[in-house]
Amino acid sequence: MKKRFASVALQSIAIIAIAAIIAFSPTLGARQPVKADTTATVPTVSVTGTGKITVKPTIARIDFGVLTSEATASAAQTENDATMSKITAAVKASGIKEEDIQTTGYSLQPRYVWNKTTGKNVLDGYDMNHTMTVTVRNINDAGKTVSLIADNGANTVSGISFEVDDATLQQTKLAALSLAMASARKTADVVAKAAGKTILSVQTVNVNENIFSPQPMYAANSAVPKASAPAPVEAGTLDVEMSVSVIYLF
Repeated sequence: MKKRFASVALQSIAIIAIAAIIAFSPTLGARQPVKADTTATVPTVSVTGTGKITVKPTIARIDFGVLTSEATASAAQTENDATMSKITAAVKASGIKEEDIQTTGYSLQPRYVWNKTTGKNVLDGYDMNHTMTVTVRNINDAGKTVSLIADNGANTVSGISFEVDDATLQQTKLAALSLAMASARKTADVVAKAAGKTILSVQTVNVNENIFSPQPMYAANSAVPKASAPAPVEAGTLDVEMSVSVIYLF
């Protein structure tokens, strides 16, 4: 009998101990709240849009040079400097500012020829090459400026590039960007409507820009015109294109 009572007593003590553990344990004595599932994905649609605006150039950049060849280095340099000084003076007199005249190259190189008798290259003189870029901010004066440069001694005109001034370019970019975003949104609205949804907001936007400027051709090919009449140069047009890649939430 004593053993039986002892066994019952031990069982009672064990039950009380377990109850106490459950009562005071925060993880066992109470039901834990259920957390909401926040990992659900939000539907998105990825679209692209493009906006393009065609504008007329407002600036011309003329690349030209003077090449002189003489028996001595000093003679080649003296002749070259005199010719280039004459050109820059004429360009400034036409109304182009000094800051719009920039030297882009200045080199003096010895010139050699092959001597059949000795079987060696021998010094034959020196070549002096001085190149410049003139920025013409009145686009209508581009042809006149080319002729002015040539008439005053330039013997190379390597090309003319046409650009848009910074203020006009920035305004055109913003206008093209608005067109691109409107195009992207229109496409997104069509997709969302087909899915029975409406666009809520923009998740991400990536912007790219392109400026296309066709190069004009000289009427006299690459030869420098030597005439008082303005060189026939056409500026053409420039295309400013903005494209966007947009991800919308709906």
